[in-house]
Amino acid sequence: MRRKAVIVSLFSVGLIALIIGWGFYRNSRISTRFEAVTIGASDEQVRRVLGRPSWIEPCGKSFGKPKPNCVEYIYRNSFAPLVPEYYSVSLDTSGHVVDKYVYESPLALFT
Repeated sequence: MRRKAVIVSLFSVGLIALIIGWGFYRNSRISTRFEAVTIGASDEQVRRVLGRPSWIEPCGKSFGKPKPNCVEYIYRNSFAPLVPEYYSVSLDTSGHVVDKYVYESPLALFT
């Protein structure tokens, strides 16, 4: 019985470490690759570089001022909302990047 508890505990700790490690890896990858996205890049290029967005919405729906004829790809930090960091890529109706921005909490600057 005691051996089973030790195995379950070790498995749980290992699984938590794996999840946290994957989160840090994903965040590093998004941060680095976000810099490679350029104004004018196509929708396919953005998805090839950054992968599937966390969500897609009209520009400015969640962050900033709404913009007409624009869609925003949001890539969230793996630990959001605990780490309030969101990478935004805005595309026009032709599917090309017109803007990109990193939204961070002002409080994150003091940590």
